[in-house]
Amino acid sequence: MSHKGAPGTKVKKAFLTLVVLALLAVALQSLVFSGANFTSSSGNPGNTFTAGTFGHTNSKDGVLVIDAAGLWPGGSAKTGTLTITGTGDFSGAYTLTKAGVVDAPAAPGLSNALTLRIEDITGAPQTLSNTTVAGFTTVSLGTIAPGASRQYRFTLTYPTAAADTALQGASMTLHLQFTGVAQ
Repeated sequence: MSHKGAPGTKVKKAFLTLVVLALLAVALQSLVFSGANFTSSSGNPGNTFTAGTFGHTNSKDGVLVIDAAGLWPGGSAKTGTLTITGTGDFSGAYTLTKAGVVDAPAAPGLSNALTLRIEDITGAPQTLSNTTVAGFTTVSLGTIAPGASRQYRFTLTYPTAAADTALQGASMTLHLQFTGVAQ
């Protein structure tokens, strides 16, 4: 006769094993996933940020740069100068663009006959453009730093080769636009 233990003993051992395993699982879960959160914070309330400024001044803003009244083919050239000064906090890359031209009469157009030379005369004169007014579109003026100034000379000539009797008494208005882009 063999003694196999009481019939409920195996069940009890299995049940106790399951209970112990369940308790271990709960204990491990509470250790790993305790849900405890540790936080700390501090502040710096005095931080203030201000956007910089960018701009320029034009010594002839809104004023005629060249008065070419009475200009005739082969006659003396008419000149005018202006100064651009960088303002604000940033250097800028500047361009000069023909913003518009009005010829009266429209054809043949004085802008097709007159030559416009633009020079940077801040140091040794440097020609930036030398073409007819009609052919001029835009020119790079380089970089101007805040507080720095560049001086430009504009020369308008009426070449003898461009003489046309249809242009007697003709007039032209040229609008130029200086534009800077912060760098």
